[in-house]
Formats: sequence, structure tokens, C-alpha cells
Amino acid sequence: MILDRLTALFLVVFCLNGFVFTQQDLTAAEGRKLDLKADKAYTHVIEPILVNNCTGCHGADKAKGKIRLHTPEEITKSESIIADGAGDIPMIFRVNLPDDDEEVMPPESKPRLSAEQKKLLGWWVSQGADFEKTISELSVPDDINVILTGMSYSEPKQIVIKKAFSLPEPAGAADAVAVAAIEKSGALIMPLAQDTKYLSVNAINVAKSFNDEKVKLLVPVKGHLTWLDVSRSAVTDGAAGDISQLTMLTKLHLENTAVTDNALQQFGKLSKLEYLNLYGTDVSDAGLEHLKNLKNLKKLYVWQTGVTEAGVNKLKEAIPGLYVNTGWKAPEEKPPEAKK
Repeated sequence: MILDRLTALFLVVFCLNGFVFTQQDLTAAEGRKLDLKADKAYTHVIEPILVNNCTGCHGADKAKGKIRLHTPEEITKSESIIADGAGDIPMIFRVNLPDDDEEVMPPESKPRLSAEQKKLLGWWVSQGADFEKTISELSVPDDINVILTGMSYSEPKQIVIKKAFSLPEPAGAADAVAVAAIEKSGALIMPLAQDTKYLSVNAINVAKSFNDEKVKLLVPVKGHLTWLDVSRSAVTDGAAGDISQLTMLTKLHLENTAVTDNALQQFGKLSKLEYLNLYGTDVSDAGLEHLKNLKNLKKLYVWQTGVTEAGVNKLKEAIPGLYVNTGWKAPEEKPPEAKK
């Protein structure tokens, strides 16, 4: 159990960028054969995975979520591996989301970690996440030895992340004073990508104290804010008026908040919205009626709400191609066959 939690925790901070090993890839990778006696576990096995796949988002030039993974020092001090007051690790939730959830890590647009990568990272973490020890100085189970034996090593290359959306670029940067005020609130605010002035805001680190009044801090950057995550926060219907002013939003997380149908009634101005997560909120079919004019909406999550299948179907009729996730449903049991 401990190993599983550590593995999932370590994996969730990764932002993969178009590269994933399968067993065949591991064998065929360019470079010299891995030296199982002299090579270091981190430098020659783990670091290539991080640099080739993760540090475009979590590196020297960009620290998505204030996480950097390009050096041992940055990995060690990363707050992403610190449990909260209740002993929970928030990122575990995201790594365990269904594959079709836009918040699953790695993101939907990126390749998933292969079974081999997961085993290698989990093995390294279970051995103490040491940055200096050679492979031979660690305990190597048979399944890990099989993977390592087939691997080659080549110096990792940095991956650069490019803008992945088509909104018209803002004329200038967001107001520095407004950005500073949001940072002071404890929410994470940062560029969505390194080639855009658009911003994302995530209140995960201060969810309990991020309330309707704090949402007002976002309005001065409404021309730049396109991703907003206030899930599990203290936000209520009282913030709906301010959220409705954030007309450049393409992604909005309100899961596990106190919003109701009354909030959805004010979201008609969010015409660019493509993703809306209302999981665990008190919304119903009546609230979905207010979303019918959001023609750019592509994904809607309404697990554990008052929404019914009939309400979902009506919304899909209004927005062709809309994907609505209502959560897992137990399969219907077939009646037992009559004995012959």
C-alpha cells in the first residue's frame, strides 16, 4: 500500500509530452547499453524519464503548479509530495481519475505512462529515491531486472511545450498588481504555456479558505484567465456573478463545491467554455437547461449530482457532440438461465 501511494504520488507531478516507453521501446532506445553495475539509478534510469517527458512543464524555464523536476534539489523540495493536514495527498485523486477525465495525470492529450515506466519509478521511490546510488547498490527485483537488462541509455533531451489552444492572444500581459493579489491569496497563478499570455489559476493549496470574496480577485485578469480550478473550495453561488465575468474561460472546475442550479443560471456568458466539472455539487436537470447555449462545451462531469439521464440527453440534443460523464454505473444483472 505504501509503495502504491508513493508511486502514484510521484507519477502525478509529471507532465508527459509525447514520449512513452513500452517494453519494445526500452529495448530499442538509441544509445549505449545500460551498465547495471556502474550506472546510477537516478542519472541513467530515472532522470531520462523526467527530462524527456516532464521538465517541459516542470523544469528550469517553467514550474507548472510550482513544481520543478529538473534537478535532485528541486525534486527533493517539491511541495507536491507533502501530505496535507488530514494525511491525504491531493494529487493521488488526479492520478486515479478515469482515463477519459480531462484532469487525469498525465493529461488526456499526453501519452500514459507505460507499465515499465511505472515499475521503474515505483522501484526507485521504494528504494528511497536516492540520487547517487548505482543500480547495483539497490535491491533489484526480478521484474525490474528484466526491464533494466533490456534498456539502453542516451542523454535526455529537453522537451519544449507549445501552446495547445487557439484563442486570440491578448495584446499585453495581465496587470501585475492584480496577479500579485491573487498570488497573495495563496492560489497558484501562472502562464498556461510558455508561448502565451493566458493564465491558469488553481486554488488547491488554499481550498478551504478560497471563498466567494477571493473569487473577486480574479475579475481584473478576466481577459487573460482561461483555466480556473476552485474545486473543493469554499466557493458558493455567491461567486457566480464574478465567475460569469471571466469570459475567456475554456476550463472550469467547480467539483465538490456548494454551487447549485442558481450558479449555472449565470454562466451563459461563458461562451468559450469547453470543459465544466460539477462533480459532487447540488445541481440538477434544471441547471443543465442554463448550459444549452454553451455551444463550445465539449466535456461535462456531473457525477454524484441530481442530474438524470433524461436531463443529459436533452442537453446533448442542444449541444451535438457533447460528452457527459455521469460516473460509474453497476452493470445490470442478467437473470440466471433456466436449468435444462
